Formats: sequence, structure tokens, C-alpha cells
Amino acid sequence: MKPETTVIVGNALAGMVSALELAKAGTKVTLVNPGGPLGGYFAGLEIDGVMFDAGLVKFELDGYLSQQSKLSTYDPKLRNDVGRFMNIVHAWALQYATLHQFDMPKMWLQNKAYDDVVLSNAYHTFSQLPFAQASIQELQVQPAAEIHAREKSHGERYHTLDYLTASLANHGKSMHDNIIAPYLMKAQGVTADKMLARYHRVAWLPLFYPNTLLDSFMGKPVALNPTVFHYPKQGAIGGICQQVKQQVLNHSNITYVQQPVRSVEKTDKGWCVQLNEGTVEGGHLVWTGAPAALLKALGKKPAVAQEIKSPIAVLFLRIKKADIQNVYTILHVLDMDKCAYRITNQTACADNHSDDMNIVVEFNQDYFKKLYGEPATDEVIVEKLIAELAAMGMVSPNTQPLIAAVKRIPGGFLVPDAAARDAWEADQQAVAQLHPEIALLAMSSGFFATSLNDQVVQGLYYAETRQSANQPHSAAVETV
Repeated sequence: MKPETTVIVGNALAGMVSALELAKAGTKVTLVNPGGPLGGYFAGLEIDGVMFDAGLVKFELDGYLSQQSKLSTYDPKLRNDVGRFMNIVHAWALQYATLHQFDMPKMWLQNKAYDDVVLSNAYHTFSQLPFAQASIQELQVQPAAEIHAREKSHGERYHTLDYLTASLANHGKSMHDNIIAPYLMKAQGVTADKMLARYHRVAWLPLFYPNTLLDSFMGKPVALNPTVFHYPKQGAIGGICQQVKQQVLNHSNITYVQQPVRSVEKTDKGWCVQLNEGTVEGGHLVWTGAPAALLKALGKKPAVAQEIKSPIAVLFLRIKKADIQNVYTILHVLDMDKCAYRITNQTACADNHSDDMNIVVEFNQDYFKKLYGEPATDEVIVEKLIAELAAMGMVSPNTQPLIAAVKRIPGGFLVPDAAARDAWEADQQAVAQLHPEIALLAMSSGFFATSLNDQVVQGLYYAETRQSANQPHSAAVETV
């Protein structure tokens, strides 16, 4: 055994980033992939030679690039702590691509397109909405201090507060009924009371401060700017992931093994990971899968929870530009007579001016069945969703796509409710008590701390802290 070797288990992007950074610093790494594409959700899909991202995948960098937080202070257990490190994410991404700040996303509400407030915080939109006057009246009553949106990151009440209660108190009934509830039902197939308010962004939905919202509905200027997003120019996030993958596979300090993991055992010399065929050994262990899977590998029983999972699906389209009537970078669809809940024109996001456009339509399989009935064959899905795009004026009615592929993900979205959160935390605490020396990244790092930004920061964070730990104490003191 080589004690200096680090074993990283999992296919997550965070594992790849940490493996590559450690290898560049001279550390020997064995990367074990139990299954799935390297990079996980961010690996993208190649269909008929065309790279697609699996839905909405982007960099959110604005407003933070001037911050200079120390990477060593990152805490994945603190919701959205990654926001302090966007300058680091930005610098990392620029190694692989030029980034393009793409046009403001839109939302489709009552058969009309508005600048987006679902994800983009376009405050100027609120006064234009058909329910603005009703919202102004509702927001005259401010929420109780403990459920005010300012408490969502640290407030004790938000540990158990459901999203319905928080949304009604901070947004008012009209906004909740017209924006929050429809989108949540279409995307995740649940009502807001089923989800913890602290994790509203997991479902891509907002939780605004009520005083800021009131000013916005009244048409007053607010001090906050709409969120802007970035995407690889002329490329895709999957393309960046593929570059990282190739560097990992080609690096002389990294050994790549693709096999299921049978067990994990701590020995007097380090770690022994038993695979279907053979073993992998090392002095340090990094785990990027779920903590429940690690407990099983350690021979322990994970916590049991009744999880709610949404059967999401994605339609990948390549359409001739001649058939495109209106270009939206991202369109959130709130009208309940449409099955699609989000449409991303990845070609527009990439500022690509080719003759064809790659469009990704996300939808919930259960809601599709409710709206259109059976059979939900690929042919029916393509027909119905292209008809929806045509009804919203995005494509011509007789559009024949160059590529049309459906990917179903039956358990694609875990609803962040208290049962799922408590089980996850119990599993992570059990791992920490058994073996606090195991580094936990990606799915094991923090409950839903798995965004693109989080995974980049986690990979860099682990590599930096490992290298700092390996320095002589006097050198470490000098750099503080």
C-alpha cells in the first residue's frame, strides 16, 4: 500500500476536480467510479453527435465576483454558502471555456411572456403582472419575524418551516397561487406544504423579502439587480466536463477504475475499498456518493425515510433555425394547460449562431399523463411538446425536428422534505462518528449541496485543505 495515495469514490464532478487538483500537486490518486458518466448530471449527453446539457445547467456568478472569501471557510452544510466563492468558480471555468452572459430568461404566464421572476429576480416585472394590485394589498401585512425571508438561511424556525407557510407569509396569496404553486406542481408534482422552505431553490423557486416585493409590485425601484447567468460561449457545460474528464484520464498521477464498490474497510495502514474484482487501497478516502451508500459499504444500516421522488423527463430537440419564431434563452412555463415547466435554448445561451438550435424541454411524466393521458410514448411526447412550443410562438406549427430524443428519469427529483433531510443528516452524522477522517463531497457534503458551483468549490476546497495539511506547520503559519 502507498499511504500517500488518495482514493476518491464516485462519479461526481467534485471528485474529478479534487482528483485533478491533487494530481497536479503531485499526489497519487485512484478514482473509483461505481457507475454512471464521469461528472454525473453535468456530464451532458451526446445525441447523434450533438452535445446537450441535461436541462437547465448554467453558471450563476454575478454580484459575487468582487468577493475574496477564503476557500478554507467554505461550509457545505450552510445553505447556499457557495455564493461567497463565485470569483473562484469563475476563474476555474475560464480554464476551459469563454463564458457568455446570456439574455434575461423569461416566464410564460397567462399566455404572455414576461422577464423572469422564478429564477432571475427581475423585480421590474412585478408591477406588470395581472395580480399586482391584489398583491399590494396582501403585502401590507408583514410576516412574523421568525418566518420573514431574511431568516431562511440561519433562522431556527426555518429548520422545520414548510414552503407553503413561508411563501404565503412573504409573497401573499396571489403570487403564491399564480407563480409558486403552479410551477411546483408542474415540475415536482407536489404542493408547497410538502417541501421545506429553506430548500426553495432546489425546486428553482424564489423566496423574496416581502418589503422588497411590495416595493416591486408598486413599481418602486429596488436596490437589487436581476440575476444574470453565464454559459460556455459556443459550447456547453457538458463540454467543460468532458475536458476535465480527459485531463483526469490522461494524468499520470491518476489511476481510473470503473467498478461497483462492495465494501469499505479501515485498516492499520489506511483504507481498503473492495470492488467486484480486486481491491483499491490508499491513505486517504474521499466519498462523493450519498452517505447512505457509504454506510452500507461500511457494513452499517442507514436511516430509513419515506422519500418523495418526482418522475421528471427531458426532451432533447435540434430544430432548424428557419423553424424558430421567438428565441428565449430560458422560459419558465407557469400556465397549467402546458406540460413543459422549463424550456432552455442552449444554442442561444451559448451565443451560437449556427443554422440549427438545441432546445431542451423539461417536464414531469405524471403531469404529462394527467394533461394528455396515455400512451406517453416518445412519439406522443414529441408531438405534444412541439405543439406547446408552437402555441407559445416559439416554433412554427409544422416543425419537424432534426433530433428528438426523450430521456426519462423516474426518480429524478428528491423532494426536500423534513423526512429526507433528517435521514440524510442522520446518515452523515453516523459516518462522521464512525470515521470523521473520510472526506465527504458532492451528495455527502451537505443536504442538496450539489449544484455546479458547489461541486467546483468542493473539489478545489478539498485539494487546497489537503495540501495545506501536508505543509510543515511553520509554513502554514506564515501563509495565514
